[in-house]
Amino acid sequence: MRPDRRIGASPVQRVDNRRRGRLVVLLAFLAGGALFVRDVIYPAAQRFWEAEVAPRLAGEAPSSARRVPPPAEAADPGRVPPVAHPEDLPEALQRPPPVQQRVPVRLERGFSPGGFRVAATSHALPLSATPPGNWRLPEATGRPAFGTLVLGRGREYPFLLVREAGVYRLHLDRNRNGDLTDDGAPLANEGTGGFATTLRLPLREVTGRPLDGAYDLWVYLDGRRDDRLQIYSRTQLSGEVSLGGRSYPAVVADNVVLDGDYTNDGIAIDLDGDGRFKGPREVLRPDDALELSGTAYRFDVGW
Repeated sequence: MRPDRRIGASPVQRVDNRRRGRLVVLLAFLAGGALFVRDVIYPAAQRFWEAEVAPRLAGEAPSSARRVPPPAEAADPGRVPPVAHPEDLPEALQRPPPVQQRVPVRLERGFSPGGFRVAATSHALPLSATPPGNWRLPEATGRPAFGTLVLGRGREYPFLLVREAGVYRLHLDRNRNGDLTDDGAPLANEGTGGFATTLRLPLREVTGRPLDGAYDLWVYLDGRRDDRLQIYSRTQLSGEVSLGGRSYPAVVADNVVLDGDYTNDGIAIDLDGDGRFKGPREVLRPDDALELSGTAYRFDVGW
């Protein structure tokens, strides 16, 4: 007969006996769970950490990536191989290196001044309180700041930035003769801030090539510093390049080296045909490689 049903046992004694029985069951369950965690879960978690997590944190290939599948599994067309470092794979499973090919791009053949299509890169244009040379200057009552725009082939354009009655004016020596009084009216502010304006020069003069149109520079005050201007080119050359028998829209912008040269700035290629040039895959710096359909293209941009 169960103890809690003994003749004469009180209800309180019966409840106490049931509690002790349940406590014994709970303790046995917890002990079994602790043993399961110690003997099964913890070793498995430790093995997973050492094989998969720790190598990834150290920048190495995990065990799953280093695993070499058996021939039958490797031949399965539906198999998705794990990510692995190439040096950890057998030579037969490695992707062959791309074929190297250099592409000549001649800007005088098919490229012409176009719209502003590639994001510009701004460059600093230092200012000084005194002219660096024996310049002839216009009369000015405000505080002057002097600088020189240096473009390709050693072409230097001295300029004077002066503020009078709270208004900025930029005098540019367009004919580069050291006289800033014979170049027409100064450039006025075209922006919404302190000062910004378009500095326009003949494209033929800047590049030394028979190109029609203007070479436009956007010049503006650096809001963080008063000892320099910021400047970038807004004139870009548009054309096409042929890769693998297909033509792609291309743009060359005077971005990397602001000198009006265009041959030392890389090239941008619209690979997906969306009319935009975006990301490092489509906007290439000089000697960057574009990998496309197993071929690594590098571009020799010249005139």
